[in-house]
Amino acid sequence: MRIILVILAVAGLSLTSQAAQTGQAKPPAPAKPAAPAKPVAPAPIAAAFKTAYPNATILHVSKETAKGKTVYEVESTDAGRRRDLMYNPDGTVISFEEELSESDVPAAVMTALKARYPKASITRRERLVEGTNASIELGIKGAAVSEVVLTPDGKWITPKEKGK
Repeated sequence: MRIILVILAVAGLSLTSQAAQTGQAKPPAPAKPAAPAKPVAPAPIAAAFKTAYPNATILHVSKETAKGKTVYEVESTDAGRRRDLMYNPDGTVISFEEELSESDVPAAVMTALKARYPKASITRRERLVEGTNASIELGIKGAAVSEVVLTPDGKWITPKEKGK
């Protein structure tokens, strides 16, 4: 009986070895790709962001250098709207820009735009805030420029030329 078991064991090893050599062995299952890592902001920035925007989702965090200082940009969405913020390492906001709906654009801005570029249509609307200064940036088409920046009360800051 022992001899039969030894013969079966040797035969089993031989078959397994032959199958592996001929490529008939079952290859190992491919590793599942790792889930993309969630963006992580430094603790003071994460806390400030979560306090200010509790329902927002962080899409991307990047460490940058601006004017020789380290800053962090946090790209996010909140209720379907895009918002990008620049933070100091201590969690204080330097500036932010957020997507606006058509109804969010002040009437004075729309009046000024239509007076200067009557045939222009708006492709993008954003509010830019740096410190106490706010402006409205509009991407436009059908005009000599592709972007304009105005104060919320409709005063022109700059129209930027196409391609610049």
